[in-house]
Amino acid sequence: MALAGRSQKERKRNGQFLTPTKVARFMTRQLGPIQNGDRIMDPAIGSGTLLCAVIERVISQKEPIEFWVEGYETDRELCQTARQVLKRATALAAPLGITIHAQVHECDFVLDSNSLLQSQLPLLSDSNISEVDTPFTHIIANPPYFKLNKSDPRVRAIAGKVKGHTNIYTLFIALSTKRLSSNGRACFIVPRSFCSGTYFSAFRRELVSQTVPLHIHLFESREQIFRKSAVLQENVIFTFRRRQPDEEINQHTYLTISTSQDTIGLDKPISRRISTRRFLGERLGELFFRLPTSELDEQVLDTIDGWPGSVAEYGMRISTGPIVPFRTKEQLANIKSVKHGKAVPLLWMHNITPYQVTWPADNGNKPQGILLTAQKNGLLLPKANYILLRRFSAKEEPRRLITAPLLSEQYHHRWVGLENHLNYISRKGSSLKPEEALGLTALLNSALVDRYFRIVNGNTQVNATELRALPLPPLNVIEQIGKNIKEGDSKPPEAINTAVFSILHQHGYLDENFPIIQETRITMGKIQQAREVLQSLGMPQAQQNEISALTLLVLAGLSETTPWSEAQTRCLRIHDMMREIKALYDREYAENTRETIRRQVLDQFVQAGIAVPNPDEPERPTNSPHFCYALTDLTLKTKLIHLNDGVMPSNLFKRVKTPSSKYTEKDESSSR
Repeated sequence: MALAGRSQKERKRNGQFLTPTKVARFMTRQLGPIQNGDRIMDPAIGSGTLLCAVIERVISQKEPIEFWVEGYETDRELCQTARQVLKRATALAAPLGITIHAQVHECDFVLDSNSLLQSQLPLLSDSNISEVDTPFTHIIANPPYFKLNKSDPRVRAIAGKVKGHTNIYTLFIALSTKRLSSNGRACFIVPRSFCSGTYFSAFRRELVSQTVPLHIHLFESREQIFRKSAVLQENVIFTFRRRQPDEEINQHTYLTISTSQDTIGLDKPISRRISTRRFLGERLGELFFRLPTSELDEQVLDTIDGWPGSVAEYGMRISTGPIVPFRTKEQLANIKSVKHGKAVPLLWMHNITPYQVTWPADNGNKPQGILLTAQKNGLLLPKANYILLRRFSAKEEPRRLITAPLLSEQYHHRWVGLENHLNYISRKGSSLKPEEALGLTALLNSALVDRYFRIVNGNTQVNATELRALPLPPLNVIEQIGKNIKEGDSKPPEAINTAVFSILHQHGYLDENFPIIQETRITMGKIQQAREVLQSLGMPQAQQNEISALTLLVLAGLSETTPWSEAQTRCLRIHDMMREIKALYDREYAENTRETIRRQVLDQFVQAGIAVPNPDEPERPTNSPHFCYALTDLTLKTKLIHLNDGVMPSNLFKRVKTPSSKYTEKDESSSR
């Protein structure tokens, strides 16, 4: 291995994270057909894994073909390795009538492309740039990941040509796009961070103007993809094609989003098509790439996109804590100084938990106070009502948005210090009302808004730009949420979350059939598979939705982690189905949703022969509290069901007799 003798630090500095074989093979499949005369480029070839995967795929087709491959690499050792590997692959292909012309350039792709284009950078300028003489039909890459500083020669080469700041990998995407032929296709594995935030705002807008997104793959686990390189960034595989002249993206344009737990599921990922309209979200002048992985995600987007308000519209502002500790070392203080009145509390990220500001709090040796003299430098905030938010969080945490109110009536100092890893919401020229602070805190901590944020945000930062662009319900609804919290007894976070959903339902800012959820780290595999089962059983599109899939799953006794081979068929009432949907899939539907499930799901299942009412007692009256449903023999004897883990045999389901009479006295009599 070319990099085996190099330290992790050195590899990170050079952005050298080589592509795992399974990822490389998946990426080559995204390129589409490789035809005679095609030209394929890898602008960051490394040891040659990606281009070898392309050649391997062509060899597997066993058809004579002639094509060209070209790579760029700055590391001499890697460059030599890539040449040797490509030479070996070319020799293996030759006896099959496959002619490969391979070339590896030992130079910097960004500088070389900048010179080739002989004008301003593509995607990042408004100028019309002529095409290069030899465009590529396909580009595949795992570009380096690191920030560029002002002294970098690539930055100097593109000085005056780039809108805002960027990262090395976005330059690779930008330049590669310009070197694509008309309708040419590219596939990159890159950090998800380019999908959101101000940092890549201009890049996203110009990228969409030049390309058509085709496919995005997400990994549910961050830890396996580049585990040996200790990379914990959330990576995505992004496939797009060069847009045709005068081609527009409209409501009829779709792309595919797929997911897998890690590299193991890449052979059969969970995938679904979404409208490009939902993928592209624009608000307050910012364009975001949103990645909804389920029908519920799409409902979340549609719901919150329809809210009319924003922080700015309500006279509020979002700011970042002004205290940067290493710049104010002489003004940092301990708890003793705060108690003696020489200092005030200094709040860090660790002081903020959902709904709660805790001071002092154990955080190693970090100072808990800041001297009152810091007020002269404008580093302290006056006593008022604030909403405090952590600026950093990880996808593995229960909430990405971690927020707490700081209420003046509960704070006993004239000033407060906020460290730079906190954001805070305040009101311009005055103080937030307590109901506003409590209500907005609850809304931001809610599972609904947290899930929306996860769909939009792709990095560990919770930046002010995304919060400013976050749609909000009317201020009176937010205040109603705050009053509910203030007037009631102390409630656990789960109860507050439920109250947020309830009030949004009452005011019409959440569809009545939208379920209450608590968990936002949602895994969508089983639900999507169930939808595919319903499709294979011939159900109409309206009965391939999420609630139909959930109904099928609980009738089969399947949780997200239960293998399909362990599926069962049971007799369940609608009330019991809803209870199991909540327990197994964290969807709490309102009781009045029972009629929707009966008419729009179960009646359709019965008509299609998927389910049967009262198999244990067919003459049971419809008004019986024990009226129930079970999967039919037709469903049980389905010959083949194509699922994520392969083709399942005809005995997919096993019959289990469950007496329908075992219900508690607490069950409602109208629970059909």
